[in-house]
Amino acid sequence: MVGTPLMPGKSVDTYIFALYDENLKPGPGSERSFGLFMPDLSMTYDAGLSKSSQNPLPTPMTPPPIPTTPTAPVTPAPKPVAGWCVPKPGVADAQLQANLDYACGQNIDCSPIQPGGACFEPATVASHAAYAMNLLYQSAGKNPWNCDFTQTATLTTTNPSYSACTYPGGST
Repeated sequence: MVGTPLMPGKSVDTYIFALYDENLKPGPGSERSFGLFMPDLSMTYDAGLSKSSQNPLPTPMTPPPIPTTPTAPVTPAPKPVAGWCVPKPGVADAQLQANLDYACGQNIDCSPIQPGGACFEPATVASHAAYAMNLLYQSAGKNPWNCDFTQTATLTTTNPSYSACTYPGGST
């Protein structure tokens, strides 16, 4: 019963068209992307339906009174700089491999983690997954939900780059 700014205190009926994106559906690409979740179960849109939602649902409250005189426009708070997306400590190699396979299957450039690439060494699943997960996060708009990977990743402000391996991201 929080409502919208135009209609405070009113319930908003909502229809969920699809829970999951249908990446194998034939036809135009736009037909595949109506779900709240991607096929790997990471969130596409945070609609507050997940226990791991970044933004918990607001608690019901009395709506503020509608102003009778014009007020100055509100300037939105700046979006925090998210930095880099990296795996959480202790994630199993099997899950990291699944994250690596998923990220590199999303049309990002994984050549730096191929043999001879600047980020190939150390040649570990953890190192390669970290690079690919971060690159997908950066490419997908730097939204917190793009760094979920079924709750195996986290955002950091510490640059994970090393030697000649530069991770995209950080402050712009």
